[in-house]
Amino acid sequence: MATPASPKTGYRRGAKALGTLVPEAVAPVLRERGFASSAILTDWAEIVGPHLAQWTSPVEIRWPRRPGEAAAPPTAARPTRTRSEQASRATLIIACPGAFALDVQMATPGIIEAVNRRLGFGCIGALQIHQAPRPEPKPVKASRKVDPALLRQVEGTLSDIREPDLRAALAALGAEIAAGKGQKP
Repeated sequence: MATPASPKTGYRRGAKALGTLVPEAVAPVLRERGFASSAILTDWAEIVGPHLAQWTSPVEIRWPRRPGEAAAPPTAARPTRTRSEQASRATLIIACPGAFALDVQMATPGIIEAVNRRLGFGCIGALQIHQAPRPEPKPVKASRKVDPALLRQVEGTLSDIREPDLRAALAALGAEIAAGKGQKP
């Protein structure tokens, strides 16, 4: 008699949290842009402060050539540091509107220091500013006002749920859905 096959180890049934899939999905794009992780992109406001983060965003990190590598692309940034630092440090490219470029240029040493502090080592040696318009944030839609009578009606259908916080959240969700469809629950 044959023995049943053992289940695969590490195999998980069911849905995965979206947050666990995102780093894996964006990793190739980040590597193409020179980022080893998304830390600089996601924590930009914490790194440079809210004032600079409002007008700037990191675009790319250009790493210097290694011995034996092909020539850098013609758009490669020219480092502004000494010769020895040129060989070992990368250039962070950030985008900002032209009117704000002078402020960013004045803050360059602080930005480089803050990014290196966040990364844990001095990998960034220069900053290059690309003047580009900052896209306007999309306006957030205001939530609809839910009719209190509709909310009470939905709450009546949830009377068998014992947890009050869960019941209130489900009632609000149900009323919002019903109001959006123009239907009664």
